[in-house]
Amino acid sequence: MKKLIFLIIPIVFNLLSCKKDDGGVGKNVEIYLLKNYQVMPGKCQVNPLSSVLQDTATVKNQDILQYSKTDYQFKLSDIAIQKVKTFKDKTPFAVTVDKQVVYYGFFKPNFSSSSCDNSITMDITTATENKISVNLGYPGPLQGVTIDDQRNNPNLIRALKNQGKLN
Repeated sequence: MKKLIFLIIPIVFNLLSCKKDDGGVGKNVEIYLLKNYQVMPGKCQVNPLSSVLQDTATVKNQDILQYSKTDYQFKLSDIAIQKVKTFKDKTPFAVTVDKQVVYYGFFKPNFSSSSCDNSITMDITTATENKISVNLGYPGPLQGVTIDDQRNNPNLIRALKNQGKLN
C-alpha cells in the first residue's frame, strides 16, 4: 500500500503542476484606435513609445471573420466594416493579439492625396465582400523605403489559425 501511495503522489503532483501551452487558442485578435500617439519625425509612422490604445477595441475579435495571409485581407462583420468606413484619412490603429500590439498603421482611403510611405495601411474605401486590404504604404511600397512587415506575424497567424479564421 505504501509503495502504491509513493507512486500515485508524484503522478498526481505532475498532473496538477503541468501547464498546457494553448498555442494561441482563445487569444483575441482585435484592432484598436489610439487614444494618444505621436508620429516619427518626418515620417508617416506611429511612434510606438508614445502610443496609447483606446480602452476598448474598435474591431473586436468576433468582428474579425477571416484573414487571408496571401492577400493580406481581413474579412469583417457588417457592423465592423461600416464602422471602419467612417474613419478619416490617417486615423492610426494597432492590430493586437490579447491587447499586445503586433503592428501599428493608418487607415487610408484610396482617393487620398497624401502619401504614407513608412507604415502599414488599411484601405477603407475599396472594401468589397466586407474585406479590407492591409498594405505596405500608401499608395504602395516606395523604392528604398523599408517597412517592418508584420502583417503575417507568427503570433497573429497562430491566433487566427487556432480560431479557424485563417484563409
